[in-house]
Amino acid sequence: MRDAFYVEFFTDMFPKVHRFIRVRARFPSGLAEDLASETMLTVWRKQVPVPSDDMGLRQLRTLTYKIALGHISNAERKRARESDVLHQGTLRVIPEADPTYEAVVPVVLAEAVARLDSNDRQGVHLMIAGFRTAEIAVILGISEKAASMRLARARKRLGRRLVEGEKDPA
Repeated sequence: MRDAFYVEFFTDMFPKVHRFIRVRARFPSGLAEDLASETMLTVWRKQVPVPSDDMGLRQLRTLTYKIALGHISNAERKRARESDVLHQGTLRVIPEADPTYEAVVPVVLAEAVARLDSNDRQGVHLMIAGFRTAEIAVILGISEKAASMRLARARKRLGRRLVEGEKDPA
């Protein structure tokens, strides 16, 4: 029973965790896939009992994303030690490293997002990546209402940053 549940759970969650890691940390696909695999292995090794209801399943998903965040943090620290390119706990987006980000997100917007605090930046990155509010809530381990409010405040702050950026003499 446990094996069958986890095969189905991993099949469902692996692509979501992989996408989350790509969005959250801007790692190359290969490293993101390795971290997603490590995350799923860690969940398996914890031997969490099979959830009996929806609440238990939501808690397992939240645990999975929190484990992924731990693996992301470890990888970021490792990269920082290797390259000294750490910016407020997350790696800076380097256009050469991820040309798709620059192609999708205008430079002005990317610069404004980079000036947000880490919580706002995380929410905006997840939103830009196409996650819905409900998915963002699960990833962050908060209620959907809290995620909605956090995103609304982040959008407001981002709007102010963009307006401030237009006023800067260039």
